Amino acid sequence: MLTMDAKRNTDSYSYPNGMLNTGWIAGVLRLPDRENGRCFIQQTRSENHMLPIEFDPKNAPLPRDLREWDLVMAYCHCYGSRDGDQRLVHMKSIRFEAANAMHMNKDFADALLKKWAVHVHEAAKDSGTPPSIAKLGEVHGAPEGASRVDSFDWKAMRMNHNASNHLRLAGIIEAKHYDANRVGLDGKPMNDRLIVLLRQHSDPDRSISIRWYSRNLKPLAEALKRGMPISVQGEYRLDVKAIGAPDPGTGIAPVVKIPFIQAKDMPVPVMPGSDAIRVVPHWLTSMLTERDVPQAADTPSTASAVDTDAQKLFASAFKTGGEANA
Repeated sequence: MLTMDAKRNTDSYSYPNGMLNTGWIAGVLRLPDRENGRCFIQQTRSENHMLPIEFDPKNAPLPRDLREWDLVMAYCHCYGSRDGDQRLVHMKSIRFEAANAMHMNKDFADALLKKWAVHVHEAAKDSGTPPSIAKLGEVHGAPEGASRVDSFDWKAMRMNHNASNHLRLAGIIEAKHYDANRVGLDGKPMNDRLIVLLRQHSDPDRSISIRWYSRNLKPLAEALKRGMPISVQGEYRLDVKAIGAPDPGTGIAPVVKIPFIQAKDMPVPVMPGSDAIRVVPHWLTSMLTERDVPQAADTPSTASAVDTDAQKLFASAFKTGGEANA
């Protein structure tokens, strides 16, 4: 549990591996399991899109006065895992707060209310409008319209930094995968998709899966290289796919859910000395040499958190980083 001093100083919890990793998610508390450290935060009426949240029951418990269907805000760290060939993202709360309508500002309220107003798929369960969401609308007014933006406009660069679901991450590119000329089940063309695995940990399987969607992502896909340090802002999402026909009795279809981070802006290169990455990870040298990336002759075999070493390693990553597939 964070002390009051730590709460006021975001740096105290924003760099769990020496790299920027912080975010917040606000919504309706669902299915709290206090003993096992699991719950969901719901931001849309569709129960298929309830966001799974982990927490430590002893060190970062869910406050006892919070009940299911209450508004809640979770301050989180993000990490990845691997299930066979599938990459998953996990969100672990380090602190919960009651996000009541009196202190949730208009930006948060508008973002959440617009999401809640989005039409629910016919084969998914609709939660309706719980009292906490209705009260939020009474305090801040109904949103102008429903919105759940799934891509950014490459030309206008209109970003969607959702105030109710926002993450900031920095790390080293472990791998990438680019899908162009995508076609939906209805035969219509779909946006390009770029998947980047952002590594912050010595175990590459804990890399964080980040996706970009847009009309033309080829320039970005070509610019990003393995070993390159970047920072990005995004949103915690679930990729929900139906895996069968709707149940005749309930009308609800079975689905598979893949959690990921959806990028909401262009990635920014992290230059030597940047505050986004504060230490040189010991595994970066081996990552670069694994793919025969040349380094300066006087680069040490084991990197230390010394500025000169950081400059050599990052400069090498920018200059000669290779590619790999996600």
